[in-house]
Amino acid sequence: MEKEIYNYNLLKQKRIERGLSPLDIAHELCLAERQILSIEENKPHHFPSPSLKLVCVRRYAEALGLNVSEVIPNFENMLGN
Repeated sequence: MEKEIYNYNLLKQKRIERGLSPLDIAHELCLAERQILSIEENKPHHFPSPSLKLVCVRRYAEALGLNVSEVIPNFENMLGN
């Protein structure tokens, strides 16, 4: 996954503002805490593919009440829509 494909800082900021720990949001999304940290640090680890990670980023954004386009600006284009 490219470094600038999504706004990982916004996800972490919103999670902290809501008083959630990485483990809290991991449980809500049925992910491992290490996967949440990987998303927030934009690391390629802990996901079998970049496309699966992108789906998890989208779910994370939605769980925080964010518009997906705020976090992944070109999400619609990535899907081929």
